[in-house]
Amino acid sequence: MRRVLAIGLLAITIAGCSSGGSGYVSRSNHTCAEARKTISKLKAPTDAKAGLAYALDRYVAVEQAVSTLTDSSLPGGSAGRDLRDRWLRPARASLDAADADLNKLRDAARSGDRSAASSAFTAASAAGTGDVDTGLLRSRSLTTCAELFTASTPAADW
Repeated sequence: MRRVLAIGLLAITIAGCSSGGSGYVSRSNHTCAEARKTISKLKAPTDAKAGLAYALDRYVAVEQAVSTLTDSSLPGGSAGRDLRDRWLRPARASLDAADADLNKLRDAARSGDRSAASSAFTAASAAGTGDVDTGLLRSRSLTTCAELFTASTPAADW
């Protein structure tokens, strides 16, 4: 019985090692799918205040995905370096830059400036997507992540 168990554990270990980057791909796509699911449940905003709520909730979902992905194990060598340099770092920089857009949206919503709110909403709703190489993601079978990190803003007609 012990021998059968040992052989089974060895087979599982070998299978896990031979999967290469597929574990990373699966985990990453799952993380991105969870963020997309959260975002898809957000209601399209009907006014500037609802736009601010939408943009903040979207920001949190993308930020959580980026943090999770950054903390997970990347593939080794140039593959991991490319993902870090062309995906995760640009996504983080885009999230950092979105702070200003969120502040502009908040100020415009408070002051009732619909035009400024609409413009700030468009910018804030792209948080995390700026300069992300989605072609690289697609080429690495990270299609769900490519979709998450592609800017798409719901219509802001207020």
